[in-house]
Amino acid sequence: MSAAAVPASRDVRVISLIGAAHGASHFYQLAFATMLLIVRQEAGLSFTEVGLLTGIFYGVSGITQTMAGFAVDRFGARPILAGGLFVIGIALALISVAHSFVGFAAIAVIAGAGNSVFHPADFALLNASVNPGRLGRAYSIHGVGGSLGWAAAPVMFFLDSMFGWVGAAMIGAIPGVLLSVLVLTHREQLVDHRIKDRAATHHHQAGKPMIALFMQPAILLCLVYFALIAANTVGIQQFAVPAWVSMFGVSENYAALCLIVFIVGSASGVLVGGFFADRVRRHDRVATLGLLVAGALTLPIAMQAVTPELLLPLLALAGAAGGATGPSRDMIVRSATPPGASGKVFGFVYSGLDVGSFLAPPGFGLLMTAGHAAAIFWIAVALYVINAGLVMAIRQNTVPTVVTRPAAAE
Repeated sequence: MSAAAVPASRDVRVISLIGAAHGASHFYQLAFATMLLIVRQEAGLSFTEVGLLTGIFYGVSGITQTMAGFAVDRFGARPILAGGLFVIGIALALISVAHSFVGFAAIAVIAGAGNSVFHPADFALLNASVNPGRLGRAYSIHGVGGSLGWAAAPVMFFLDSMFGWVGAAMIGAIPGVLLSVLVLTHREQLVDHRIKDRAATHHHQAGKPMIALFMQPAILLCLVYFALIAANTVGIQQFAVPAWVSMFGVSENYAALCLIVFIVGSASGVLVGGFFADRVRRHDRVATLGLLVAGALTLPIAMQAVTPELLLPLLALAGAAGGATGPSRDMIVRSATPPGASGKVFGFVYSGLDVGSFLAPPGFGLLMTAGHAAAIFWIAVALYVINAGLVMAIRQNTVPTVVTRPAAAE
């Protein structure tokens, strides 16, 4: 059965399962940090140590993500994704038996390694399993799944209040383990991209050193793009609430509502962007326009030229504009990926997210400590514009590869 001939019902099952797996990734990212805050006093951890442990998590994830991509291309995306889900779930459960910084650091390493598999495995499976005419929507559901995972993570506080922190850690591990089993058992639906691309891979990479794959200008530009996107996202998510309190004199609750509106707007934009991505050829134009609009809407916030009442609609629109670029962005990366290298390329490129998440918070924290809250949003405006330029540069440096790909199961 060709990829274009797969029934919609199978695509829905694949997209839903991979979206849930991506949601689990984001859930465990935030649930790990949440559990550290829950056990902080009893374990004798300082806030600085909690931040360092979170940094270890993202650092390990970023370092090992490219290696996870190689494993995806060597052993298949399905078993690697299942393994990552199992490992990161068990890592959360291990918090129930840790009592020292060294113990938590070891768990952070394990959890970071588990987290590293999601982007290379997810995109390899989506690219190989889903009808190409539905890929834009598949990418949008993938993105929304991640947002919902973040939104679900605060449930750890409620689990702690009901069952204690040991019970919360054990219960929090269940989704990862269950999803691991589901991924393993969907052998027929989750297509092995290695089988589909084997001939094209040998033809495309014959005689070329592996480092040449990552040194392609389009691939390197994608890496930088994702690092800057993550820096922007982390800066707003972590520091926007106290920044708005300082800039506009609003209450913390109102500022938190503004952040929720921004995130919901972004998720809505991702859904709309998926339909655009399936209907346009010039994905770079969609991504560039969305980024520039998001920057333009953020500018009056940076200038403190709006009333607190206008923050809500502005942030909803800015979030939607930025979110709408996500599926087209993923289509751009796909177009820059040689056949048979989905795991390697997506692992390498998306490691930029971990790099940005690891490096940005200290800089934004220093700005907040120095009393320069508005600088966060001036930086956001600048990053939107820079990333719009990067999208155009990626387009100019991408050599499209057209390959006929018959679907095959593992």
